Amino acid sequence: MKHIIVAGAGIVGLSVSKTLLDRGYRVTLLDANQPGSGTSSGNAGLIANYATTPLANPDSLRSMLMEIIRSKRALSVDPRYLPELTGFGRAFLQAIGNGPFTENKRTLVELVTRGTQLQHRLLENLGSNELYQTKGCLQIYRQDPNIAPRLAELAAAKQRDGVRCEALSREALLELEPGLNPQGLEGGLWYPDTWSLRHPRQLCTQLHEQLLGQGLDYQPLSADTVKQVDDRILVRAGARELVADTVVLCAGMGNQQLLAPLGVRLPVVSERGYHLMLDDKDLVLNRPVGWLAHYFYATPMDNGIRIAGTTQFARPAAPAAQDRYRHMQGWAERLFGRPVAVTSRWMGVRHSTPDSLPVIGSLPGNERVLLAFGHGHLGMTLAAITGRLVADCLAGHRPDALAMALSPKRFL
Repeated sequence: MKHIIVAGAGIVGLSVSKTLLDRGYRVTLLDANQPGSGTSSGNAGLIANYATTPLANPDSLRSMLMEIIRSKRALSVDPRYLPELTGFGRAFLQAIGNGPFTENKRTLVELVTRGTQLQHRLLENLGSNELYQTKGCLQIYRQDPNIAPRLAELAAAKQRDGVRCEALSREALLELEPGLNPQGLEGGLWYPDTWSLRHPRQLCTQLHEQLLGQGLDYQPLSADTVKQVDDRILVRAGARELVADTVVLCAGMGNQQLLAPLGVRLPVVSERGYHLMLDDKDLVLNRPVGWLAHYFYATPMDNGIRIAGTTQFARPAAPAAQDRYRHMQGWAERLFGRPVAVTSRWMGVRHSTPDSLPVIGSLPGNERVLLAFGHGHLGMTLAAITGRLVADCLAGHRPDALAMALSPKRFL
């Protein structure tokens, strides 16, 4: 029985561990923090079947440049982080070109389509319907009187990607979500097949408990170094040195520290997201609602309504931007047309690539080191298919076009 070490116990590391255990591997999972307690717990809770367009496209670039100069920004760049964004920025601009964008979009459509199906299956197999809901999600447009004729075009574009999507008028939106502020509401898009989570942290906790029952060896340790020696891998974690056949690095931005001694630097950067939890006593929300002009979703969860999203490129350990919380509260009050009560605040670190595709596969020159990170906003959506791709790689399956498109070789 081959022994695999998985470094990182977020939703991706847990899903990788699940697939490997299902296929008969012996698995040791390392993380000094409680499983699922990081970014996997603080996201918007969406299984984003609609996310079929890479962020590296001309429209997104124009929107980002306009957003950066606003006084109340949903997207910002910490100047102290600029040197670390150089390689990312070059690769982002390359990915915008017609040829690369077309290929990346084709890959992303397949990845999200297959990934959504596998993630639904993972949720169903946990046997707890209280973890998620299947009421779809909405994306709304406000103060944009020219949006109405474009909504049908936007919906048709998603339909061509194989995503069920409907353009809705202002009145139709308010029928689905009567608690929204009608002032300035112009219309929106409805994705009826989108699933969302009632409690992302609880999902990770239940999955971890299931894995322990399958024989998972969980060690509350952080991987400090990895080293390939002949046909084995050595992982130093604190005072311990663990030996295995292969290590799978699912530690998000922590992967960069593990890869540095191997002479590897990938253009995966820290894209920090924020959330507020709102007391929902006086608020009505039936399903997630995205206000993409401000880069966030409002999602009804078990402990209130979560306002989650926005983007800040900054070092992972940099202090949270306090003004971001104030801006998000103001946007939430405009979304609902009334004051809101904030019960908690949170900031977490996404790990994002310039082409909007995760890095999954073996590391050239260190074939016993596999990578599984760079999921950006789609970690909760693509966790299960990441596990499938990692397991196929370990089994020596001939890589298909999808696996080759996600390989770290594309950046090396």
